Amino acid sequence: MDYTIGLIDEEDSHLGNIRRILLLNLPAGNTIDFKVYPLEGQSDILPKRVTDEVLYDIVQGNICSLIIDYKIMIHSALVEGTDIYKAIIDVVPKFPVVILTDVPSNCYEKSFVDADKVYWKKEFFKIEEGYSKEKAENIFRNMEHYVKQRAELLAKLEDHQERMTTEGFSLELYKEILNTEKSLDEFSPQGQTQIDKAISIDDFKEIVELLEKADDLLGDKHEK
Repeated sequence: MDYTIGLIDEEDSHLGNIRRILLLNLPAGNTIDFKVYPLEGQSDILPKRVTDEVLYDIVQGNICSLIIDYKIMIHSALVEGTDIYKAIIDVVPKFPVVILTDVPSNCYEKSFVDADKVYWKKEFFKIEEGYSKEKAENIFRNMEHYVKQRAELLAKLEDHQERMTTEGFSLELYKEILNTEKSLDEFSPQGQTQIDKAISIDDFKEIVELLEKADDLLGDKHEK
C-alpha cells in the first residue's frame, strides 16, 4: 500500500525525526511519502488556512493520515495544534489524526481530544525505544483501516448509483444511498448540506409517504 502522511510542524528537526521513525517502522511491501504543510502568514488565520488545505487533500485522497505538533510558534505567536485537530475531526471524525506534544496534559484537558490520539513527543522521538515503535505501528494500522473502510464505502456507493441508473428510482435504494453517503461523510466530506445531515432515514420515509398520500388525494379529487 502507498501511504502519504500530512505533517504540521514548524521545526525541521522534528519533521526529520518523524520521517525517520515512520520509515524505520514501515510495514514490508509498503511505500510512504510525506506532505509538509507550510506554516506561513498571520497566526490568527493560520489554523483555518491549513485546515482548508488538509480537508481538500482528504477529499482528493492525497493524504491518509495527519500528524500535528501541539505547539506551533509563528512569529512569536502560539498556535495550538489542537485547534487544527478539532477543525479536522469536526468535519471528518474517522480520519486518522495524531497530536505530538511535550505536555500531554495540555491536550487531555480539552474535552474534544481523544487521549489515544495524543503521543508524548519526547518518547516518540526515541527511535529505538518500544514506545516509538508501538505508536508508529498504530499510525500505520489506523491508516490501513481508514483507507480500507473508505474504499469499501466508495465502492458500495458506486454500486448503489449504478443500480439507480439501471433499475430506476426506488425508496429502498435511495435510503441505501443516503445511509452510505452519511457513513462515507465521516471518512471524506461529501458536500452534504446541514439539512441533508439532519434528516434521518425515518424522516425521509415519512416525507415520501406524505407526498404519496397527497398525490393520491389529488388524484381522487380530479376523478370526482
